[in-house]
Amino acid sequence: MESHPSAAPGPGCTRRELLAALGAGMLAPHLGRAGSAPATTAFPMNELPDLANLHPLLTGLMRAHPPRLSCLDPRWERLADWQAAARPALLARLGAPPAPARVEAELLRREPRDGFTLEVLRLHAPPAPPIPAWVLVPDGPPRRRPAVHALHCHSGRYTWGHEKLVSHPGEPDHLTRFREGTYGRPWAEALARRGYVVLVIDALYFGERRLRAEELPADRVQSEVREAHGAARAANPGSPAWTTAVDRMASFYEHLTAKAITATGFNWPGLLAWDDLRAVDHLVSRPDVDPARIGCLGLSGGGFRTALAIGCDPRIRAACVTGWMTEFSRQLPRHLRHTWMIYVPGLYRELDLPDVAALHAPGALLVQQCRRDHLFPAAGMEAAVAKLAAAYAKAGVPERFRGSFHDLPHSFPPALQEEAFAWLDRWL
Repeated sequence: MESHPSAAPGPGCTRRELLAALGAGMLAPHLGRAGSAPATTAFPMNELPDLANLHPLLTGLMRAHPPRLSCLDPRWERLADWQAAARPALLARLGAPPAPARVEAELLRREPRDGFTLEVLRLHAPPAPPIPAWVLVPDGPPRRRPAVHALHCHSGRYTWGHEKLVSHPGEPDHLTRFREGTYGRPWAEALARRGYVVLVIDALYFGERRLRAEELPADRVQSEVREAHGAARAANPGSPAWTTAVDRMASFYEHLTAKAITATGFNWPGLLAWDDLRAVDHLVSRPDVDPARIGCLGLSGGGFRTALAIGCDPRIRAACVTGWMTEFSRQLPRHLRHTWMIYVPGLYRELDLPDVAALHAPGALLVQQCRRDHLFPAAGMEAAVAKLAAAYAKAGVPERFRGSFHDLPHSFPPALQEEAFAWLDRWL
């Protein structure tokens, strides 16, 4: 799946070679019209890169500028030296999330549940608006317990955030069916009954923090989603028809939201990381939480957020990334169709995603991969796990990393949850 050599110089290429590679990518459309074979004919038609003739340009750039802070670079002999250089670079690419701070928690209500109490909170972390949060506190005598920041998935379902992990009486059937299909159960509740304090927030753009594009006047709505806008206006809020229409609009408006965030000088993954670090700030301040036993866990978009959080914050001692660990370079040919929420401008110039996760060492990390996950190339998933295993071995703590592969589509069913929970039990 790699470009032919003439269009893809190696890491040590000269300026002339790089310019030649860029030229090959830019000229390919004209070559094709002139009757010469375009650069992309090196690929069988069924493996043609998503960006066709522009692919050689991008692979040339990536090969000329590989991550300068790779954890396996021989110049890094000590883990601490590499982390001292790499973590600030990650934070800078994310827009420099603020340092740990005390977060004021406003308690809205408590709800007794089976085996735990649900606290509904607002986390006040200026200058950002309040973060809606739900904390599941296990029943039993008051004491300091291990805690987990549980991160919900993306899944193209924007009307729901924490509801993907926490059930509510009287919830709509289509929400319950979605949760059962993706997770099999409200796993934040299972984790709380296991003895963990569990915190779940609505990520930016989901649940209470979703984009309310259906409130726009019809003449202000982008033409591509005017039909969905009309359907949302006509349907009962919360109904399947309303949910489908609102999710359709939110999906389309992702690219406009990403442009707006970028125009402010920030980036979407950085804002998500900001919220997740504030969530950890709240956990370590709670009298019912042992601040030395903080974990993080998520599927898909939640897995990506977990990788960022553990790369940024050494207070997290154990983590599980499910369904979002790959090498960026192997995404490039045919796996670019992901949410805008996972693209960190310029990150690859510094670190690949496995490097980001390796910043967690010596913290314990489990990576769960689904072999029938079509969102990622199998080679990228396997290479990422191999790189993390090598990074942990280099750090002298190979037992603190595990990569497991499962014959499943993109999901986090109870069997994988139990593996993840046992991992947290072992290390927290």
